[in-house]
Amino acid sequence: MNNSTKIIIISSLLSTLGIAGLAKAISTNQPQLPVAIIPQHHSSIQMIISKDKDVKIDENREQPDAANDADTEVNDDKVPTSLSQVGEYGESVYDMAKANDWTKATANLTSLENAAKNLRTEIKGENKTELVQLDAKIVALKGAVTAKNRISAMRDANQVTLIAANITKEFEPKVPVEVTLLDYYGRELEIWSITGNTSQLKTTASQMRRTWNAVRPSILARGGTTQVQKFDGFVASVEAAKSYKDYARLATPVLDEVDNLEKVFK
Repeated sequence: MNNSTKIIIISSLLSTLGIAGLAKAISTNQPQLPVAIIPQHHSSIQMIISKDKDVKIDENREQPDAANDADTEVNDDKVPTSLSQVGEYGESVYDMAKANDWTKATANLTSLENAAKNLRTEIKGENKTELVQLDAKIVALKGAVTAKNRISAMRDANQVTLIAANITKEFEPKVPVEVTLLDYYGRELEIWSITGNTSQLKTTASQMRRTWNAVRPSILARGGTTQVQKFDGFVASVEAAKSYKDYARLATPVLDEVDNLEKVFK
């Protein structure tokens, strides 16, 4: 085919198909070239997966484990179990001695001795001075219970609760140590009222005021406005008391209200 004939054919095609059509026609007649398939980089896929994982983690953070949360509410922080038991059994011996129930006082004393032994294992060498004081006070308490000496047993048992409270400080208990001390001072009001020792009663009233002033802001911060107002009145009444009979009338209401203060933190 000569050149002139080729030109005529191409011109015809251009007029009929246009340039785009011609290009398509030519391409269909060309052999297909192999196409290289380039693998896509996996980073974009990783980003999608990572994003999905992040969403799941965030969802988990928004929905904490209910069981763990419940445990936090139930357990009293880091306070060793045996230490809590020492305070509880000490108070129980106090109550039984006050009631002249020496059978139950003896039973609770045995439990107290066992808790004190376990305490040495739990906290080991820490609080050595307090542990020595605790052991000595339990020995004295045992002698008072054996002799059925009501006032001595009450005093020694209450001292056990004081020592336990002092050891508890470093464990940052849920219920502030000051609230436990208010309980201790309430029992001191009972003890010194029975003996008619107004000097000790005045000292106890002063210590109660100082302790109350220290813990009062924490109770208000917890929403315990009603409890604060009520205990304000009790502390003022204790400070204003004149005779041992005045203190005696206030001791039980004070102890009852301390229980309500504890509830603010539980």
